[in-house]
Formats: sequence, structure tokens, C-alpha cells
Amino acid sequence: MSSNEKSSEDCSLPVHLVGSLPRPLCEDPATSMGWVLEHRGSARLTALPWDRDPRWIIDWLTYHLASLPALDQVRGGDSRGYDDMPYYRVRPGHRLRSEDIGLARVDQADAAFAALERLDTGGPMRVQVGIPNALDLAVFAFGSIDAACEWLPVVQAAVVDEVAGLAARWGDRLQLQLETPAVLVAYHHTPEAAWPEVTGRIIWQVAEVLAAAAPDVRWVVHLCYGDLEHVPVFTPTDLRSPVLLLNALADLLAERGIPMPVVHLPIASGDSPPSTDPAFFSALRSLRPGVEIIAGVVAEDNPEETREALELTVDALGRPVAGVAAACGYGRRTESAAAANLKLAAQLAKEWSAR
Repeated sequence: MSSNEKSSEDCSLPVHLVGSLPRPLCEDPATSMGWVLEHRGSARLTALPWDRDPRWIIDWLTYHLASLPALDQVRGGDSRGYDDMPYYRVRPGHRLRSEDIGLARVDQADAAFAALERLDTGGPMRVQVGIPNALDLAVFAFGSIDAACEWLPVVQAAVVDEVAGLAARWGDRLQLQLETPAVLVAYHHTPEAAWPEVTGRIIWQVAEVLAAAAPDVRWVVHLCYGDLEHVPVFTPTDLRSPVLLLNALADLLAERGIPMPVVHLPIASGDSPPSTDPAFFSALRSLRPGVEIIAGVVAEDNPEETREALELTVDALGRPVAGVAAACGYGRRTESAAAANLKLAAQLAKEWSAR
């Protein structure tokens, strides 16, 4: 990773924070970012995040979309499980516009940078802003892949406009994180023979989002297995699908002259420990050189499995990782569990930096 946070000469392994924190820590940026700075110890961070709310997608589904004249609710739900989420359809005779999507990430970034001026960060630090992938938003909003594909261009335009606005306003002071659990879920629900077709559809969509920011904006792609109520959509058995995706994305971006982002790769999921089976990691041996991986291995209740999983990740990659992290954000943890995870991540980063 390029220099970020303490100095350009600091080569210590950084800790990456996916972003969300438990309530009420996330209610304002000064509280949220201040908590991270207080609990990181001496660890270097890839960036300083502020996510407004770990359940923002639920509020977006339940309240924002319900307020749009262009949409009818097809199914209601309290979003306490993956089969209990509301979804919509576009009303006959109405048109969904990109400006209806309502991401408000520029306002979020403005608030974070204003708070940053009042915090002692110990040196220059980027602010991380989470960008929900358009595919995920479309699937959540319309309830299925088929319906999502129909309205994906509108949602994609909204996300691209948001990214371009952020990049124009804050440039190299940003770290944008593209957040996309739908990608790995799509592979999970697709027969393996059709994986190449799925890959081809996904990479063009992701590449267009990444291209919307200037080259001086740092990107992280956050893959995920879902974490609603701290429960994944599925539990992975290997890393073949993310490797297939990332190799194809790296090739496409190289053709288009777009830098390949760093990738946060979840190894653990939900409250389960990371795998310690070497076979789970073997696909990483086929990952393209130059694709940098942040290892999402840190599970606060399983420190030994965490350490072993990091070893296995590095062994399979055949090169150092670009950072360590939990598998997902802290929003579904208690504050004490979040602090314990960050403490373990900082310890792990220190141990590896001393090697």
C-alpha cells in the first residue's frame, strides 16, 4: 500500500477497518473516528472510516425507497433476516431516476472531514467512505437478480455520479471502499459451470464504478458474505470464486489502464472463526501477481485460529498481505467485542511487522 497515515517511511503492516461501529458510536463522525483513534494503539490504519449507521441499508430500503412516488412496495419486512427484507417494483407509467437513489455520500464525507479537523490523528490520514455497489443496491431494492438487472443502469448511474462527486471534492484525501456482498452470493447461488458468465457480467459493472474516480483516489474492494444480524448469507468452503473474480477484474482493468484496487478478502464470516484448513486457501496460489489482499481473518474470540489463518493466507499467496482486518464491519458487534477485535488486529499487525 502507498503511504497513508503516520509517515511515508512507515512500513508497518496496517490495520484495515471495514467501517461500521456499534450504536451509539456511529451517530456522529467525531465520536466514531475518535473511538477508532483511541482503540487502535500504535497500529497504522489504511484510513479513518466513518459509516453513518450499520443498518443504513435497512433504513434506505424501509423508509427512503418507500417514499419514492415511482415505486410500489411488493413485499414488506422488518429486515431481521435475509427472507424478511422489503422490496419494490417501479409503478407502471413512472420512471425511476438516478437522482432518486439517495446515497448522500458527499454529505457524509463533508461531515467526516469537518470532524477530522478537530481530531489528533498523529499525522496525515485519509478518510474512508463506503460506496455500496450498484449491483447490491439493485438486488436489495427489487428483490431478485432478474429485476435488479432491469434497473441496474439507473442505480449504476447514481453510484458513478456519487463517486465522481466525491473524487472531485476530496481527491487524494479519500479512500473509497466499494462494498459488495452480492458478488460472492451470486457465485454461491450459481452452478459452477456458469461462473464465467457471472464473472463477465460483474467485472464490467465494477470496472465502471472504479473508473469514475481519479487515479489519486485510493480504492479498496470489500468482498463479503453478508452480515445481517451478524449472520452470513452462506459460509464459504474455499476461495475459488473470489480468485476467479479478482483475476478477471485485474485483467479487464489492465486493458483499460485503471489501477487494480486493494481487495479486502473475508476469510472468517459472521461470528465463526476463520478456516485453518490449508485446502480452503489453495485457490490463492492462482491469484494474479500484483493483486494486493487485506486478510479478513481477525476473529476476537479465536486468536489462535486468527494467527494460523493469516499464516495460511500468506503461504498460499506467496507474498505479504497488504493489511489485516475483521471479515466485516463492527456494526453488529457490541462495543467491547469491537474493541477486542481492533486490539487483536493491532497485535497481529505488530507481530507481522516485526518479522
